[in-house]
Amino acid sequence: MRRSSLPLGSVISLFLSVPALAQGWFEYTNEADYFGVNLPAEPVVEEFMWQSDFIATYPARRYTVEVDGDVYITTVVDFTDSKRIHEEMDNPEAGSGPTNWIYAERASVAVAAREFRERDAEVTYDAWSHLDRVEGHQIQLTNSDGSRTYAGIYLNANRHRLVVVEATVAAGSRPPIMFQQSLHFLDDEGQRIRYLLSTNGCVVDPADPRIEELSVR
Repeated sequence: MRRSSLPLGSVISLFLSVPALAQGWFEYTNEADYFGVNLPAEPVVEEFMWQSDFIATYPARRYTVEVDGDVYITTVVDFTDSKRIHEEMDNPEAGSGPTNWIYAERASVAVAAREFRERDAEVTYDAWSHLDRVEGHQIQLTNSDGSRTYAGIYLNANRHRLVVVEATVAAGSRPPIMFQQSLHFLDDEGQRIRYLLSTNGCVVDPADPRIEELSVR
């Protein structure tokens, strides 16, 4: 159930006096997974397998930083080989439809959001969101120990990546704006890209020659 709490975007103005990058923070970029984000230290990288609603598993990486008890995690799920993964699976549920490999990617934001809702915590914000026109969802939780978790879930379908950023900070701490709102997406050359939105709701690369026909600004 949606609760009445301010999304991260609406509290940015409260912290305009904070420097663009506080002491110790830096812009971490990862060209392999097409994202960049501000972090207070180099992340520990863990590879694992992420499971979709179709019981298919996908390669994923978890980038974790823990500083003074606060935890910053960026999780990236790679759907590049989704079709092959589904074709090679023996599980009949995964192979029951010829387009399940597409559905698994498209449903990934909803799956990740559900996993947050199922935690032992109170959901205080739960709504659609986007960053640089990449659609997704924002969720905020109050955990049993009073700490707060702020999560953003985005499907960069142009690069077949689900990107989930979550920060958990101590009770009474201000929202982790410097981390949460810094997430951005990279093109094939490792440069930041802000997509345009097509009339059917899909993102369009600004370099697409059909840009005027397909997009709205």
